[in-house]
Amino acid sequence: MSHSLSAGFRLLLLTALAVLLPAGGALALSLSTVSRPDTDSLLLQFAKPGIYPLVSRTGPVEISLTFPPGTLTPEDKPEGVDFGASQFIEGVRLAGDTLVVRLKTDAFGFVGWPQGERELKLQVYRDPAGANWRPPADAQGAQTTYPPRDEAPAQQSAALKLPVTPPNNKPGPLELPPLPPSLGQGGVAPAAPAGTASGAQKAGEPKEPFYAVPYSLRATAMHVSPEKSPTLRPSGMEPLTPPSARAPSAAGDAPVVAQGGSGAGEYRVKLPPIPPAVAAAGEARGAVTPPSPAAPAAAAPPAAGADAAPAAVAVAPVKKPADAIPPPKEEDHDANTLVAAQAEKLAGNYDAAITMMSDLKKKSDLSKDVREETLHSLAATLLDKYREDPVAHYDEIQGALLEAVNANTDSFRVPEAMLHLGMLNLRAGNIPEAKGYFNVLRKKYPSDANVPLINFYWGEYYFDRGDFKKAAEEYQALIEKFPESKYVREGAMGLAKTLVRLSRYKEAAQIADYINKRWPRYYVEFPQILRIDGDIAFKNGDMKKARDDYMLFYNMSPKVKDEDLVLSRLGDIYAKLGNRPAAVDFYNMAVKDYPDAEGGLIAKMRLAEQGVHDQPTISEMFSLFDKPAYGSPEDIYEGIIRDHPNSPLAPLAQIKLAMWLLYRQNYPDSLKAAARYLERYPKSELAPKAEEVAITAFEKMAGDLIAHKDYARLVASYRDNPILAANRGMLSDQTRLGLALAYLRTGKTRDALAEALPYIGPRENDNGMMALTMAMGIYEDERSWRDIVDLARKVQSWKFGATPRRRLEYVVAQALENLGESDRAMTIWRKLAGDQALESGKRCYAMYFMARASMAQKDYAKAELYAGEAAFMFKESGQDPDKRKAALNILVESTRALGQFPKAFKWAREYADMCKEGDDDWASNRLREAAILRAMGDVDGWRKTLVAMRDAAPDSLYGRMAASDLATNGLESRLNALTQPQ
Repeated sequence: MSHSLSAGFRLLLLTALAVLLPAGGALALSLSTVSRPDTDSLLLQFAKPGIYPLVSRTGPVEISLTFPPGTLTPEDKPEGVDFGASQFIEGVRLAGDTLVVRLKTDAFGFVGWPQGERELKLQVYRDPAGANWRPPADAQGAQTTYPPRDEAPAQQSAALKLPVTPPNNKPGPLELPPLPPSLGQGGVAPAAPAGTASGAQKAGEPKEPFYAVPYSLRATAMHVSPEKSPTLRPSGMEPLTPPSARAPSAAGDAPVVAQGGSGAGEYRVKLPPIPPAVAAAGEARGAVTPPSPAAPAAAAPPAAGADAAPAAVAVAPVKKPADAIPPPKEEDHDANTLVAAQAEKLAGNYDAAITMMSDLKKKSDLSKDVREETLHSLAATLLDKYREDPVAHYDEIQGALLEAVNANTDSFRVPEAMLHLGMLNLRAGNIPEAKGYFNVLRKKYPSDANVPLINFYWGEYYFDRGDFKKAAEEYQALIEKFPESKYVREGAMGLAKTLVRLSRYKEAAQIADYINKRWPRYYVEFPQILRIDGDIAFKNGDMKKARDDYMLFYNMSPKVKDEDLVLSRLGDIYAKLGNRPAAVDFYNMAVKDYPDAEGGLIAKMRLAEQGVHDQPTISEMFSLFDKPAYGSPEDIYEGIIRDHPNSPLAPLAQIKLAMWLLYRQNYPDSLKAAARYLERYPKSELAPKAEEVAITAFEKMAGDLIAHKDYARLVASYRDNPILAANRGMLSDQTRLGLALAYLRTGKTRDALAEALPYIGPRENDNGMMALTMAMGIYEDERSWRDIVDLARKVQSWKFGATPRRRLEYVVAQALENLGESDRAMTIWRKLAGDQALESGKRCYAMYFMARASMAQKDYAKAELYAGEAAFMFKESGQDPDKRKAALNILVESTRALGQFPKAFKWAREYADMCKEGDDDWASNRLREAAILRAMGDVDGWRKTLVAMRDAAPDSLYGRMAASDLATNGLESRLNALTQPQ
């Protein structure tokens, strides 16, 4: 409004100067400047009083001060004025009688007023409205009223009507103008959380076997520590204490693939030939009649020698050299004492034997041969005595062995001592030392009969630690390198049990068949081979052979280790053979005799589930949970997990517990149980089933939480279980969109977009519509206008109903407007302004932008019409007070332009009600009110308004403007008085 006031001021000044100033008479001109953060002031000083220029804006960045003709001379050219600190003024130049002030920006306003009779002050201030300045159409100075009083009023807005957009309720694409090309990135959803690795087997990796029940875990211990678990020895079963660390394989040869292979990657073994005599004899086992479960047959007497091995390693007799110790003579007291001590050892009286041998070695006159024999016998006795836990007596045993070796390093007994030292260190976990002793044995005594046992012990070492691949390599190396060794049988048996653990049952069956044909009576010496044969037959589906092997094993050793597992496995076999009563009998026997052992736990599980369910599915277990027959499944599962966490049965119990909790609709705990399974057994073959349980539990829980609007808990549950993010693809569309909604409601908009945007594709569907609505809402709230336009371009061809179409078109129009694409936006605003079905909270914006466009086109009647509707709707909806003020401002200016000053004053008063007294918009509106009053002819009202502004804040910008207008009016009055005829 400073422009119209200043225009009147300039016209009055020009008229007065034309009358009062004499023609000619140059005056000297001097300039000075004052800069403040928000204004620049240019002070002009004249040599003679009362000489004032006409101040007007003559360009986008130009103000001209035009003096009366002949007032200025070239000598008045301003020089030496520094505008470096100015905010707005760039410089000045003299052009004839005009002083041109050059500005740095077009967004400015200005005001000039006399300061006494010899000075004029021009003040420039920041005003964004100044950027809209256009040169006057008549290229003449501004007038005192706007529009001129003699101008015919324009067509009144009452004759106009708002255009109405015809309703379009048919599904169809968005009705948008050609959208601009992509305006750059903005609001792009981040990549989906790095999901954690899935428990599913990766392509190309070897599949780790998962053993649902412990029968596949060869000779696993249940109630003893790994150090006390039985381990195969050449002379039978002896406990072997596994060390605490692994060691690399001592075998250097790769497995040999033999004929008969059925596929790439299968394990094949090159076996030594069966001796012809054995093959011809064809000794086979007799038929086994399964005993009655209620009254099992009496156990066969234990095989002779099975438990009679006196030393940790039974070494084959070695041909002694010629200088070996001769048989002791009766009169040889020391030799007789040694023989007696060895007899005590054989009888199991280890303490007596150790005492006798220790006393004997202390004798200083002991012969060299007897001393050597005594030291080796003492070491062997210590090995036998501490065979259950040799590591606890490591120093004593190793000291005895080293003392024996050092007594005669050339003795034929040294290789056996080296073997014992290597085995002792292997069990103690001293892998470098074990390798050292084994390497000495292998390199210094390559032909010794003990060398094959190196591979055997490494195989046992790896087997006990679950590294079955390396264990198989060691057993195979023994068979291939030493085919004539008497330990081939032990190596073949170790390979057979290892192949079972590797789930290579066909290959294991070949090895077992080889053992049975070459050593047909081996089961008498070592009954565990029957157990292994039974496991192999069971895995290969030969239930009858498995039953016979297990029954023979049970009858030979009814109280042997793993009997509980055999009983439960027999129950499984009879269940598969369809003999349910016999299966229940065996299960009951296992539960009765071994309630806390693995076999008993398995039997309890079988009875509760009424069958064998080692590959459980959700549907299968739900049908079983409906009718449990024995105890509570939950109690059984939790008991196994709690009391036997290291049992091979624990994984199966864990996943079944998750399914049970899912069945009981305890979804949070079911999800936790499934996640715990995947955390402990990520590579098991049942991992995909655990993932399925986790996803199912989460989806059920998500449905409940969304229904109760518990969004925070839903997000927390998703984030606390990484397995869900790793398997996002398994989640249903409804769950993912529900998760997106939960993210949105908890303020995590980036995560919400990551879930929603993938559903926005080339064709519309319900999920896409939901995702689009969510994404557009996020972009609108974040004022991501570029993203809105880009997304609208992506879905423009979708078929929208009337309501979603108009809402999206409104959002796009708003985005285009904010991106500076007003011309494109106007096409949509025009349609929305006439859409009577659009809610007033959105239609008010369409009305406002139409009013603004009409005002720019100087179509004041339409501007008044649209602005009136906009102001009413903004007030009615109670939103965006700034836009309501802007609409009122358009109403004031459009009615002024139409000459409807009472209306203009009415709208100006309503505008004043929305302003805070003292603000710039309040003061400028007061000046505007004064101008309207004057245009209406209300000079008293005009004067009162300006006087009030001048007196209220005389030093303010608008106070000085009011004073300037009043002073100009006084000058005009005096001029009129002078020019009146006398």
